Amino acid sequence: MSTGVMNEWGRASGSFLMAIGVVALAIGGYLAWTFLRPDPYALSERAVRDARRALAYEVREFQRSLDDVVRDTKTKNGDIPAAIDAAADKARKELDDVVTSARDRLSEIDVDLRTQRNRMDRIETRAQEAREIITEFAEETKAKARGTPPG
Repeated sequence: MSTGVMNEWGRASGSFLMAIGVVALAIGGYLAWTFLRPDPYALSERAVRDARRALAYEVREFQRSLDDVVRDTKTKNGDIPAAIDAAADKARKELDDVVTSARDRLSEIDVDLRTQRNRMDRIETRAQEAREIITEFAEETKAKARGTPPG
């Protein structure tokens, strides 16, 4: 008579061994996940670094594209200061999009409110610096286009 665990030759049945294997795999997977899962504080710090990197990228792209904007506007006999202001406004909007994306990303991470606020303050401070750099660079470029020294 068989109890379901042993087969007729006195060995453990295949389905019983498979069930034991599945349970062991599940326990091993859970332990690996609890040990290897990313720390929420490390994730929030990574979000800050990513946002700061994206803000710097947007500033560099604005600086690179401004020469093209001025050149294209000159060839079309357009209003150079207006074109520079439009490019600066577009760059500021891109900065705002980066900040919004970072805010959304941080809100999904389970960290203390104080930590979350600290991380957002760092991002917003860097975004404000980026806005100031864009404004300064736009004013310098307008001055160059007019042929007057910046100042």
